[in-house]
Amino acid sequence: MFRTKYSDLKSDFIAEKLAAAGAPAQLSSPPSLDGEEFTVALDKGPKLSYAFAEGLLRLGIGGKKAVGTAYGALQLKNLLLVSCLLPGTQTAYHLVLDRKTGLATVFETWFSDPNFKDARESQREVYFGCLAEKGAKKPQARHGFTSRFENKGIVWTDDQGEKLLIVSNSCYYSTMVQLTAPDGGITVAFPSDYIKINDEQFIYARNEAEFSGTFVLAVIDLFQMKEIGVRLGFDEGDKLDWRLFTADGELAGQLATFGKFTDYGGNYDVEKFGGMVLKEGVTKVRRPIYRVHGEYPDITDAQAKNAGKEPHSFPIVDETVMPSGNSMPDSPYLIGKKLTLRMDNGPAWEYQFTGLSTLRWREAGARRWHDETYKAFEPDEDLIMFAHVQTGTPYGRGIIAAVDFKNGLATVFHSKIGNGYANREVGYDLLFGVVETEGVTPPERLRHTRTTDLVGRAFTWNYSGGEAGLTSMHVYTSPWAYSWTIYLDNQEGGMVWSSPCEYVKLRKDCYIMSWVEETSAGGQGTVLMNLRTMHDCGIFYGLNFDGSNAVGMSSIGAFARDAGKLDILKYYTP
Repeated sequence: MFRTKYSDLKSDFIAEKLAAAGAPAQLSSPPSLDGEEFTVALDKGPKLSYAFAEGLLRLGIGGKKAVGTAYGALQLKNLLLVSCLLPGTQTAYHLVLDRKTGLATVFETWFSDPNFKDARESQREVYFGCLAEKGAKKPQARHGFTSRFENKGIVWTDDQGEKLLIVSNSCYYSTMVQLTAPDGGITVAFPSDYIKINDEQFIYARNEAEFSGTFVLAVIDLFQMKEIGVRLGFDEGDKLDWRLFTADGELAGQLATFGKFTDYGGNYDVEKFGGMVLKEGVTKVRRPIYRVHGEYPDITDAQAKNAGKEPHSFPIVDETVMPSGNSMPDSPYLIGKKLTLRMDNGPAWEYQFTGLSTLRWREAGARRWHDETYKAFEPDEDLIMFAHVQTGTPYGRGIIAAVDFKNGLATVFHSKIGNGYANREVGYDLLFGVVETEGVTPPERLRHTRTTDLVGRAFTWNYSGGEAGLTSMHVYTSPWAYSWTIYLDNQEGGMVWSSPCEYVKLRKDCYIMSWVEETSAGGQGTVLMNLRTMHDCGIFYGLNFDGSNAVGMSSIGAFARDAGKLDILKYYTP
């Protein structure tokens, strides 16, 4: 899904497919509803009347004449799920009714909303209410949005054999890894809803915005670790995907949460998200969504090739999308040193470090030296991270290096503008090798290596300003990808997105994690974390955001707290 190119469907096409839909597909037998009739009164929505007969549903909306339609239904203990399309429209209603209490939640969904760029993207509105029984007093209680599901990880296997890792990263976002998909493994993030029915039963829903646009709703029972649900949308082949499903779950773990015990989600100020929510005057679906696809226009190959002619890098410009008041100090460790980074399979660079932020470099054996500015940090004893742009090289090449002077090892991300997917996105070669310098004997065989040590772990990173500053939780949900959550002011999880990444082990408790914001801004972030000091240092490399199409580097850094671990590595065994 991460790299799938979904078609720009037109409203007429969607309407035609929905009109011909019939009932949704489902493998599990539905409950027998023929002869049942009930009305659901919604607090801020229309009154819905349901009458089931001869396999059809007659649905009345807001007191208007009922219309006949096909439907799908599943039941999980006391919870009934009914999904139906409203004939002649692109609107569907998905009812979750608690037969024990009479409380109900209804999702209204629709396609081709003119306020959104993609007609195929489903939109939703959530209504809470209860059964309206003649002569009966309405209960005061309601289902409601909750933070109780935050940072829970569950692996679900549905009745078609699809296995998904779902992590509820925040109060209104989730991430998913398609464990059984041949092109899965990369974490993707979606705006989501979490609704508490009672202490063990919840509703989880997501809109696969920025991807397929599909709406997914699941009714979850944590006692039995089972769910029933519905999918409504269009797959990558533009085929209507409307089906009800059942699934069995396995708890992968519960990460730490940092919001107050008295906060239960849904209380964020939606207006703080600016352009991520709908414009003023639109009353439905006012929710923040990370809109990244198409936000950053691509550049030409010629522009990418020339990106390194006049780089904008530290120390003259030292700013990034992440304010880094907690960055490590510049290290003087390299001043006066001469060394060679000799990487396996060919590349080698010679260095002379002339100052705290100035160096000279050349290809090993070349005659000409090049002067650059650089940044260097010492996150652990005799372990140095340094970085610089190779000015004038095609595609603005950059070096992000981790050099261990205790054991003579070096790891380098040799990065450039352009990665085969988009000209603005960063590509790189991950190189392992040694450092040759006075007093260090490099090993013949030993190297740093890719690692799965971090898979499943989570940390919150504070970049600046204490509790009021930028705090982000990293969840390492795959050997090849991770997600980050930007915290709200009340320390509940907020916006979430994800990227492919690399993990490298340098020495005990010291790791590099490097990601590229693919299908987004395209930049590369690389951090070296020390899990004894719980601090990291890092470099952000990519095109500057000033429109110059020039490559640049900036420093980042934060200190961390451990947020727990999910038991998920076993799901990635070939």
